[in-house]
This record gives sequence, structure tokens and C-alpha cells, in this order.
Amino acid sequence: MRLKGIFKEKSSASKLVVLFLIILVSVILHTSLGQVMIFLFTDISLIEVGMMKFTKQSEIDAVKFIQMFSSIGLFITPTLLYAYLCDFDLKLKLNFNRQTLILSIAIMLLISPFIAFIYEWNLSFNIPNWMLVFDNNAEKITKHFLKMNTTGDLFFNLLVMAIIPALGEELLFRGYLQQKICHWLDKPHFAIIITAILFSAIHMQFQGFLPRFVLGIVLGYLFYWSGSLWLPIIAHFLNNAIAVTFAYPAFSNYAYLTKNTATWQEAFFSFIAVILLAVLLYKNLNIKKG
Repeated sequence: MRLKGIFKEKSSASKLVVLFLIILVSVILHTSLGQVMIFLFTDISLIEVGMMKFTKQSEIDAVKFIQMFSSIGLFITPTLLYAYLCDFDLKLKLNFNRQTLILSIAIMLLISPFIAFIYEWNLSFNIPNWMLVFDNNAEKITKHFLKMNTTGDLFFNLLVMAIIPALGEELLFRGYLQQKICHWLDKPHFAIIITAILFSAIHMQFQGFLPRFVLGIVLGYLFYWSGSLWLPIIAHFLNNAIAVTFAYPAFSNYAYLTKNTATWQEAFFSFIAVILLAVLLYKNLNIKKG
């Protein structure tokens, strides 16, 4: 039985239901699989994992392992399966040149002071206590995750916190949602903004909502201008990988490069540099298309 494109001719509402059901089943199956593997191959109980006391490294690794499976189940598997069943083009093609890649990397590197400035601004907002619970929990987990003693810990963190999130989140948000919203509204710029809002909101970290929203805008335009999902995937990976790498003790002396503070002058020059690079990137991609 041929399953590719089996739902292609269904209505948009039907396809949304299909996607929702695939995500639901996928998350349950992947999370359960991760828990079963922890149960079978470690001496850590699932109760200990669920309590997340992080009293020993093995518990931290177990939580990372389950989060890895959950992320795959939430973002990667369902999006790829949906694209197969509905014959949906996720734009996974390498149709950009080396100059485009270099400009995109430069944008992600130079935007850091501007993002840091926005983060500080976001911290000044009066956020309700019930929202801060999510931020505190996320901060606690991230703090423990970033405690690395070996290169194995570093590579595992790069997989869990950089590779999988970059691939999975871009598949769902830029590859599917941004394209779908753009198709519905026929307004690509609105689609980029709406997708960036959803991208930031799903992280449930309200003190970092604005900087993540801005990053979502940047990733959205990288995808829109290039027509390749690999460009925002690489940019997303770079953003996450920098934070993970400089948290590793051997590179801790360079952690100042990823500081969460910036003066308005630094933010201003960062913003101007990113705008100039974005213009160059846009012209480069337009020339290529032409």
C-alpha cells in the first residue's frame, strides 16, 4: 500500500487533525521508549528522573536522554511523517552558495549583543509569578545540563541542546508552520512574525520571550529568502552550539563572548551590522535567483 501523499488531497482542517494526532502519538511513543531504555540499561528509577533532584550525574544524563527522545518525538518524527503522508515540501534542499552561508553565520555571531540587550529589557518586565515558575524550572534544568566534565558530556550536550533542537524546531516552525501560514494569509512577512511568536511561546520561558522572538524573525527570513530549510537549521545550531561550547570548562575563559549583558552602544552597532549583512545576504540570494 502506497502511503506517500495519502492525505495530500484532504482539506487543511483534516491535515491539521492528522498532524495533531501524529504529534500526540509520536510524543507518547518516543517518551515511553526513552523511559524504557533508562529502566532497562541503568540503575536510575523513573521516579528519580521525574523528581529531577539532580543529585548525581547519572540522573542528569537520564533526564537529557529522555528529553532527547521527547524532542525527536515532538518535532522531528511527526513533521517528517506528516510531510511524507501529505506530500508536503519542507524545502530540505541545499540551494545556497558558500557566500550565503558565511553571511548567515556572520549574522548569527554579530547579533549576540543586540539579543543580550533585548534580554535585559525583557527581564525588566513585570511577569506574573505563575509564569516565572516555568523560567525557574528551565533555568534549573539548563544549569545542570551545562555542567560538563568530559568531552563526552560536551558532545552529548551538543546533540541534545543544539543538533536536535535546531533540526526539529526548524522542521516544524519554519519548514511547516511558516509555509502553511504564508499559504493561508498570502503575506510572508506576517507569516514570519506569527511563526516567530509561536516559536518563542512554545519554549515557555517568558523572561527570554523577546530575544527568542527576534531570533525567530531572523531564522524566518533566512528561510524565506533562501528557500532552503538547511540555512536556518545551520544558523539555529550555531546559536545553540556556541552557548553549549563556551559552558565547557576548557572554553570557559571565552564565556564573555556569550554574555547576557550589553550596553546600548554595543546593541546599536550589533543591530546596524546585522542589517547591513542582511542586505548583502538578500542581494546575494536575489542575484542567485536571477
